[in-house]
Amino acid sequence: MKPQTTPVTAVVGFVCYCFAGDCSAGDAVFSKDGKRIYGVANVGQQAAVQEIDLSKNTIRTIPLTQLSSSDWLRGITCSSENKLFCTTKGSLWSLDAQSGKLMKIRDAPMGANFWRIAYDAKSRRTFVTTDDEEHPLFMFKEESEWIPVRMRRHPYPSCLVFASTGELFFAAYGDLWHGEIQSDEGNYFSLAAYRYAPLATLESANTTPTEIGVSDIAVTRDSVYVKSSRMGGSGEGWFGRLTRPRAKRNEYGEMDLHYEPKDRLALYQKSLKSLQILSEDFRAGNLCTSPDESRLYYFLDRKHWLATNGKPEELHLREQ
Repeated sequence: MKPQTTPVTAVVGFVCYCFAGDCSAGDAVFSKDGKRIYGVANVGQQAAVQEIDLSKNTIRTIPLTQLSSSDWLRGITCSSENKLFCTTKGSLWSLDAQSGKLMKIRDAPMGANFWRIAYDAKSRRTFVTTDDEEHPLFMFKEESEWIPVRMRRHPYPSCLVFASTGELFFAAYGDLWHGEIQSDEGNYFSLAAYRYAPLATLESANTTPTEIGVSDIAVTRDSVYVKSSRMGGSGEGWFGRLTRPRAKRNEYGEMDLHYEPKDRLALYQKSLKSLQILSEDFRAGNLCTSPDESRLYYFLDRKHWLATNGKPEELHLREQ
C-alpha cells in the first residue's frame, strides 16, 4: 500500500523480492510483541534475515553463515514464545536472531522439499508446507512432534497465513482460499477450506507463461492484502486488498464452506467487487501483520512501509 494516490492486492506461492540494498526476500513476520520485523533476505550470495526495530527505526542484517551459497530461506515465522522458525528447501530450523545461529529441527521428508511456514496463535501450533502431493502439510506444537494434516483434492497450499481467530488464508492455483484446520478429538487433523476469490489469470499458449496468481498474503482486522505475481516466470504482478470474509458456522460449529452454487457465485462476486489494486510493482513483497492485526508491513517501490489501521507511512530506517 502506498500513500493515498495508489491502491494494493495479493500474491501466491514463493517468489523472491527486493528487500533492501543487495537483498531479495519472500517472507516476513512480526515479533510476538510487535516491536520488530524479521524478513527473509539474500545479501549477495549469502542467505540472511533482516531485522527491523520499529522503536529505533533501524535495520540490521543477520547473515546465516551456516547455509551454503546455493541455499536460501523459503519462509519464516514467530511463535507465541517469540521463537523464530524458518525453512530451507531441505530443512526446518529454529533461529537465534541475536547470534544468527540456526539450529536444525528436522530434514524434509524423503523425496520432498519444504516451502513456507506459518504459526497459528490460537492453537499454538506451527505449520509447514511441502511439495509432496501425499503429505503437503505438517504441524507441530513441540519441536519433537511432526503431525500430518490431511488436505484432500488440492494438495498444493501456498503462503499460509493464520488470523488471530485461527482462520486460515492461503493460495492454491493462484487463487485466494479461506478455511481452518479441523481435528477429530485432537487425534486426526485436516484442512477444510473454500476458494474465496478467483484471482488467478490462467491461460494456455505456446509462449512464455503470462499467468499471474497470488504469491503472498497478509490479514488485518478488516482486509486481506495479497501480492500477485507471475506463475512460471519473472516480472508482472500487482499488490492489492480485498474485504476480509467473516466466517459463518453451521449447526455443528464448523465453518460454512458455501457448497451451493448460488452461495459460491455470490461470494465470488462480492469478493472481486471489493478488490482494490494498490500498485502494479511486481517486486512488492514481505507482507506481514502485527499480532493484533492493526499494522501491516510491506516492501514496495524499494521502500519500507508500515500501515496502521489502513493508513500507510514510509519507514525511514538507519543501518545498524
